[in-house]
Amino acid sequence: MISRSRTLARLLAALCPALLCTCAMHAGPGTMDRDHGAEVIPAKWTALPADIDPKSLSRLPLVRREDLDEQGRRAYDAVVDPASRLRAQLVGPAGIWLHIPQLSPHIREVNWHLRNRSVIPAGLAELAILVVTREMGGQTEWTAHEPPARKGGIAPEIIDIVKYRKPVAGIPEKESVIIAMGREIFQRHHVSSETYARAIAAFGQKGVVDLVMLMANYTMTTVITHAFDQHLRPDLTPLLPVAPH
Repeated sequence: MISRSRTLARLLAALCPALLCTCAMHAGPGTMDRDHGAEVIPAKWTALPADIDPKSLSRLPLVRREDLDEQGRRAYDAVVDPASRLRAQLVGPAGIWLHIPQLSPHIREVNWHLRNRSVIPAGLAELAILVVTREMGGQTEWTAHEPPARKGGIAPEIIDIVKYRKPVAGIPEKESVIIAMGREIFQRHHVSSETYARAIAAFGQKGVVDLVMLMANYTMTTVITHAFDQHLRPDLTPLLPVAPH
């Protein structure tokens, strides 16, 4: 009898992790949270790690225009020229991309197109960016995009649903499906047929393509800022609660 009890105990111990994993995979959009630990909004940095460049605030130095060839200088000017539609801060992803000056203008064009020529309204596009950066813990991109999301008409309670990983309930369908789809992509690595059908009904095929490509673009951006440990500029205050490194 004791031997059987021990055998059963071992069997249950072996099965429990698999059962828990299965339950998590089939949980609804509002409950499929992983263990994210104690996420808090960090204080502004007061000292930089030893491997962070004090000018770029990342692990890479700022690219100097005088070190570039003619093509590279055109790429550099497209970022810093106030009249350029591709203008961006050098401290951040745009400055990092200048380390591959041949690609920089093309990447900037893709980003500009997805944000300005998409059939997705600007506010909802900003919400999609927030969903990506929330799931990936991207402090720099979240802090850059929460203000334009608010300006674009995304209600504070919807931003809080994303920021604090709350269940999606009682909000408009378009906002709801953007959050649901993003959570499924990053947490399940798969979009369910039900959620995809909702997205098509809300945005049409072209809209869903634009939405997914925008999410993919900011996934890439967040990977870059993580790898090179991009810090916020001193004039910015962190807005996203994250787990301590």
